[in-house]
Amino acid sequence: MHPQVHEPKSGECPFCGMDLTPVRHASKAEAGPAVEYWTCSMHPQVREPKPGECPFCGMDLTPVRAASGKGAAAASASAEIHLDADAIRQAGVRTEKVARRKLSREITLFGSIGDDLNRRREVVSLVEGRIERQWIDFNQAEVAKGAALVSLYSAEAMGLQEEYLKALRERWLSTFYERDLLGAAVKIAGEKLRRLGFTEADLRQLERERAPRNEIVLRAPIDGAIVENLARLGEVVKAGQPLYRLAPLDEVWFNARVFEPDLGALRPGQTIRVTTKADPGRAHLGRLVYIGRSLDETNRTASVRFALANPERVLLPNMSASGTAEIPLGDAVLSVPTSAVLDLGTRRLVYVQKEEQVFAAREVRVGQAAAHYVEIVEGLAEGETVVVAGAFLVDAQAQLRGGGGGMNSHDPASH
Repeated sequence: MHPQVHEPKSGECPFCGMDLTPVRHASKAEAGPAVEYWTCSMHPQVREPKPGECPFCGMDLTPVRAASGKGAAAASASAEIHLDADAIRQAGVRTEKVARRKLSREITLFGSIGDDLNRRREVVSLVEGRIERQWIDFNQAEVAKGAALVSLYSAEAMGLQEEYLKALRERWLSTFYERDLLGAAVKIAGEKLRRLGFTEADLRQLERERAPRNEIVLRAPIDGAIVENLARLGEVVKAGQPLYRLAPLDEVWFNARVFEPDLGALRPGQTIRVTTKADPGRAHLGRLVYIGRSLDETNRTASVRFALANPERVLLPNMSASGTAEIPLGDAVLSVPTSAVLDLGTRRLVYVQKEEQVFAAREVRVGQAAAHYVEIVEGLAEGETVVVAGAFLVDAQAQLRGGGGGMNSHDPASH
């Protein structure tokens, strides 16, 4: 009743007369392990000699006691760690189920955009002449099929027009029995002019005027862009000399080179996501259409080609580009996110969630690695829940509490 009374021997309380009760001092064995230092659950590198707040996050420091005897043996044998809800939230712990997945790895390729050479067309003159006018005088202009490109003055073309008009006159003046034969001559002469670039409207105009033109017009054979302009005003061109190169840009090529170790993983039809420096935030989907059959002796690479749809014409020839291709690794295998596996050098460790706030360290054996997942060969079962974010902090808590941590204390290679 009166704890202020401290007597060295038994007797009665001088105030109330009740018998005094003995108070024994606790022995070191009964007092329990002493506090070694105070630390923060979020920042285990903090070690203070007395209680207080964490200098980084302001949380109250927690005591770390020295493990000894039977208690220490039990702590080191246990792989479980208990964390309260606040510590889990502060550590940003996130979990995911162990599941079977079809894994794939990524190959990054570098190259450039090019036009489809199989669809490229050249504009050439079939007769010698001088360039009198260029209707299109800039590179990479989009033109429609039949659009006028260049006008040539050609004496040879005028002679072919005279030949056509002569065949027409002879057919008009022929008898009924000769008309079929002379009609064939008109057709042949007309075909020569069509090959020079004359349209049906041009032929009808020639028939009406009955006089040859001193210029002929070369027109675009396809819809596309002028990817190369070789014509110069006033230049005399030879028969068969290319003046323009046209290519449709609604579909383009991504030309790249792949290193020898990755070559065997590629198959025609595989997809790739291509980005360019001109628009780095936009990806264009392509498919593999060509794999080179020889290696460059210097850098040990082979050429590959992917076809890309380009309806908006944003991909232009000679643009630098890079692509990422996903390569399937086979059938579905047991796997977890790569962030779930702690690399201890000679071993791999994951933390399994046993209960809502209880986690246990588990050693695993891993197999093939993919872009974001790794195969688990041994140590986990399908459906188990593992820590995929915050595993390092959980491991730090396990080390502090002597509950199965592994990043520093359990791996011989780390010392």
